[in-house]
Amino acid sequence: FTWTDAYNGYPSADFKDRGASVLKAWSGVDGKFICEYVCDIGNEQEDGSPARPSISAVVFCKVFYDRLGCVQDTILVGLHCCCNALKYDEKYSDFDIEEAREFSEGNIIPFLENSHGRSMDSWRGHSGMIRAMAVVREEYVVSVSITSGCGYPDQMILWSLDEAGVPLFRKDFYDHYQSNLFKRKLSRLNDVDGIGIEGNELLISDKHGDRIVSATLYDEGDDGPIIEINGFAGLGTKYYEDEGFHGRMAVSEKYVSVAMEIDPTAWIFRITGNSSHKNLDRRDGNDRNFRADYDRSDDSMEALRKKRAGREMAAGKVKFPLFGGNNPPRKKRKPGAFGMIDFGSDEKDGFGRGGPITLAMRGRHIIGGFSNGSLVKFLLPDTFAETNPSLNANDRSSCGSLPSDEWHVPILDCEDD
Repeated sequence: FTWTDAYNGYPSADFKDRGASVLKAWSGVDGKFICEYVCDIGNEQEDGSPARPSISAVVFCKVFYDRLGCVQDTILVGLHCCCNALKYDEKYSDFDIEEAREFSEGNIIPFLENSHGRSMDSWRGHSGMIRAMAVVREEYVVSVSITSGCGYPDQMILWSLDEAGVPLFRKDFYDHYQSNLFKRKLSRLNDVDGIGIEGNELLISDKHGDRIVSATLYDEGDDGPIIEINGFAGLGTKYYEDEGFHGRMAVSEKYVSVAMEIDPTAWIFRITGNSSHKNLDRRDGNDRNFRADYDRSDDSMEALRKKRAGREMAAGKVKFPLFGGNNPPRKKRKPGAFGMIDFGSDEKDGFGRGGPITLAMRGRHIIGGFSNGSLVKFLLPDTFAETNPSLNANDRSSCGSLPSDEWHVPILDCEDD
């Protein structure tokens, strides 16, 4: 299955002339094209123009459909568009699926895998763009959305796979109703780049691949299901906060790998066993409460250890060759002001600094993809081998980047009343 997180038609077509995004299926035997799943949600934007959002995340799971009366192999596609979602309480005790359907379309589309393109009713709940999704024990799907404009994490929603389109729990990371703009952010969570899940434990790649976040699903007793964040642990790859804006996580059965564009190292973590780790910083809240953490004047070993606390939690690491060992040709540097060479121009030619921009992992096999089109594969030690490795990779967890023309974010229309 292939797709792109750029709008359909990029870069040859302008954004206004884009087509509906398409997920394509190919034969794993001979590479022949099989069919396509067209993400035409049949809805207009608020200004009356067609809503044709790009694809953000795709996961594969089994979902029960009440209308069909059976479980179906399903492809869930998360889209880069905002919705006018109704406001329910965080546990959706007052959720009415018919009311939600009548109000607006949602930004998660389920396709029946064996139907050659048939889509079912979209899932309503998120107001922001979908950023990442992951399947939880074949019982739930967790999805994370981001706000338009600033791109901060907006909501995390836990969905039931026993009832298609029914949300069970929501965790808000951003308060759109707060009058003070600086107080709207409710969590330190900064930029989700992937979600790894094993059992009840979640490991999230955050801050463009420079931090891991431990979380736990509690679904027993009267209070469940809910998801709670346990804490944060940085990797210390970034020196400045305003560098390295592309990170990625790959998920295998029991391990995840995390990398970012400014460094060739991919850090490997076991998904379970992190919730009680001593290196987790369990503080959470608005970023403005943690300004002291960004003080670079303290260059002591203790400060550096805290900044890199996540590295001590890693099970291993892989160091890829820069640009996959194929350094791209660089543009000739031109003298800047006062004859000084602009060394920052290395990043302005579109290739970045040579770290992996995408990852795939399955058992002992890990592959890094680079901005110049190179692919590099490593074979990990036997420690990372799986008893019954899946034939698939990244099928239970997915994360996308913002569309190429991120200032044009479709906002779905809703009923006036």
